[in-house]
Amino acid sequence: MDINKLLIFDVYGSMAHFRKFYTNSSSLSYMFPPRTTVIGLIAAVLGRERDTYYEEFSSDNCRIAVSVRTRLRKLMQTVNYLQTKGTGGLNGSKGHTQIPLEILLPEENMIVYRIYFLHNDAHLMDELSERLKFGRFFYPIYMGLSEFIASARFVDEITGGDIDVKPPGGSYDICSVLNSNMLVDRGLNFVDSGGGILQYIKELMPAEFDKDRNVKSTANFIYEKNSNIISGKFNVPVYNLKYDGLEENIVFMEE
Repeated sequence: MDINKLLIFDVYGSMAHFRKFYTNSSSLSYMFPPRTTVIGLIAAVLGRERDTYYEEFSSDNCRIAVSVRTRLRKLMQTVNYLQTKGTGGLNGSKGHTQIPLEILLPEENMIVYRIYFLHNDAHLMDELSERLKFGRFFYPIYMGLSEFIASARFVDEITGGDIDVKPPGGSYDICSVLNSNMLVDRGLNFVDSGGGILQYIKELMPAEFDKDRNVKSTANFIYEKNSNIISGKFNVPVYNLKYDGLEENIVFMEE
């Protein structure tokens, strides 16, 4: 997919929970939103109805990269839910059940994720850009759970002149999370170019839904917990971006 325009925006909030799809009684959380969560957030800003937008935001039509901008910690909290096996339990007559819930918290201030977004529909890109610039969200957005209200802010919109495509096979430090299939064999470095020690976490995540909201594909994604920089050699192009006084390298989540 050619990159003629790339939209960059931040999503932020005080708490987050992105439920791991393979957990059951304990609700464990990913450290960052899966691709499926990001497209849901964008769909909410644009006013798409629930479960109607999966094909519109498929990997054939758009590209997404996610950068974790703050250091995070986890807190396990027990939540007291109503026991409901039908409408008769909504009044509390069936009692309660306690479910452990893993909550993401920032080490300082707010949780911030930076989203890099590209879509082959120029009108959609323009509408999303305008809504982000002026805060005109069609539906409220949140960090995984409706109790964790989020906000979003426009960062920049860059064109091809500010995007340099680096060829596969080189060594780079990237600021985005990484699909592990994009690494060359033994291509991960554990010390970055500045000498910092890197600690990686690998998460199995849904990568895409089909039109009926069934998981179409999954992938392992790598996140670095110290500096949020991943250093290594990649078998896909790396995109060098210049915007808002910054210069960064990213890769997209899609293979």
